[in-house]
Amino acid sequence: MTTEPTVELRGLTLSIDPDVHTIEGAGMSARDEGVVEGRARVATVKTVDGFHATIGVCSWPVGDDSHEHDIRLLDFWAGADDYRRLERAGKMSLAQSGDRRVGILRAMAYGEREWPTLQTVGWEALDRLAGTNTAHLLREHGGVPGSVIELNPNAKRFKDAPAVAIADDPTAAFIAFAVTRVMPIASGFGKPGLEPLHA
Repeated sequence: MTTEPTVELRGLTLSIDPDVHTIEGAGMSARDEGVVEGRARVATVKTVDGFHATIGVCSWPVGDDSHEHDIRLLDFWAGADDYRRLERAGKMSLAQSGDRRVGILRAMAYGEREWPTLQTVGWEALDRLAGTNTAHLLREHGGVPGSVIELNPNAKRFKDAPAVAIADDPTAAFIAFAVTRVMPIASGFGKPGLEPLHA
């Protein structure tokens, strides 16, 4: 029996399944074209306030011999209603750049709308969410942190935003999702007057 590798963050545990799983769904660019079979590395995420879900670093077939990649919520098992936002707005595209996949580190937060959306933030904001140096944390788990344009020279948007590049090991992508999607919800999105669910 193999032990699942785990990553502990402030109030959050990621348990990473070493196997590749077959999943059904659609890539972000083809969501209106029906369900296809994809592949995913999956992790279970649990927080001290009762959120429990399965997330996946997914690969979807598109066109002839091509694939697109993302990380998304696969199964919501338990948690406060605020975490349901991940079902509608939690996906993170992973753009192919050479032999790596690059994700933009935009965090779930309140902006101009009445509901939280993904907002461009700097490394300092990410460090506050993670409770540690995020770039170091990602590097420690196989990721390459940098700006979007450094990691993906073909990027058209968010060029100066923080990003992470991953190769075969999905651990840094799971951490990126946890820091930018789950941690903001667990801390009340940083909205004045909302009490964090954990310290």
